[in-house]
Amino acid sequence: MRAPVLGLPVVGLVVLMAAGCGGAVPPRDGEGLPVKIGAIISQTGVYAVLGDDMESAMRLYLDDHGGRLGGRPAELLVADDAGTAEQGRKEARRLIDAESVDVLTGLIASPVAVAVVEEAAGRTPVVVANAGSDDLDGPNVFRVSYTNHDHGHAAGRYAAEHYGRRGVVLMAPDYSAGVETLDGFTEGYGAEPLKRILTPHDRVADLRPYFEQIPPEAKLLYAFYAGGEAIAFTRAFKELGYDTRIDLLACMNLTDEDVLRAVGPDAEGITSIGMYSPALENTENTAFAAKWRERTGRNPSAVAVQSWDAMRLIDAALSRGGDLGRALGEAGELDGPRGRFRLDGTHNPVQNWYVRRYQNGVNRVIATIPP
Repeated sequence: MRAPVLGLPVVGLVVLMAAGCGGAVPPRDGEGLPVKIGAIISQTGVYAVLGDDMESAMRLYLDDHGGRLGGRPAELLVADDAGTAEQGRKEARRLIDAESVDVLTGLIASPVAVAVVEEAAGRTPVVVANAGSDDLDGPNVFRVSYTNHDHGHAAGRYAAEHYGRRGVVLMAPDYSAGVETLDGFTEGYGAEPLKRILTPHDRVADLRPYFEQIPPEAKLLYAFYAGGEAIAFTRAFKELGYDTRIDLLACMNLTDEDVLRAVGPDAEGITSIGMYSPALENTENTAFAAKWRERTGRNPSAVAVQSWDAMRLIDAALSRGGDLGRALGEAGELDGPRGRFRLDGTHNPVQNWYVRRYQNGVNRVIATIPP
């Protein structure tokens, strides 16, 4: 808080006296002191391409805000989790103990995020920019992406309304994000699927045997895959001819921009459910997408938007002053490229979901699913 004009001479005298004694007057609530942001990101491993977008978006936000968050100089310290929980935990410990970061963020994979949250418990607030694990919670954990349950639930609601409540098959890798998303879909769908097909996580070279498990009477396939696994799934779905045999409803990650850059026309016509599209028409998205394209030469991904909004949340919280954990929970409703969103009582986002159809190089929004 700034002193009233009438108090300026007194403040100046105090500062001079402190300087003469070889001391300094610390800014109130750390105002003006540098803030350290520890970003734990997959720079190697299956999610490395997502990590590139995550770091680029965080640095773009800092550049766009003059290198400051909440009016304070900000430093982004990036650590590679290599896609493993063990490495993520190790980097969290280093960033907290050796670097004294004020907040941790990033976190692409759910197992990594769970390990980091455990390590940071009671010491450092965590802003989750991507991981959707339903088990990520706590008084000092704040998420700007989505929960796996909510992601699947929105898709299940849409599928029940537009495809009917019978004849669906679910497919995903066998780890927390895949299983929880399919659980959310089943709840939103309101009926049990014909079959649930789980593939070993990050260990499948040939998806043909798993596609062959789809019953002949199936009418709809809902699939969750991300990163390199999403690229493999999308290519196999097309190459094996399943695009002509069954309707596909995809999770957001399956046709996010990082995947589309790799598979191109193979994704044409795929319908997906997500919390963002570069084609959204709002002031925040128009400005963000233009900055992102100028920086990268391509459309922004959902991971890029989530990472931008992670920095936005930290920025808003730092502007409030006081305890950072408390301020993160009190940030209120935020504007963002996805539209307005807020954090609920468990610090998870309340937001619109969008039905996107990939046509001529763009995930076009064809419907909105309210929270």
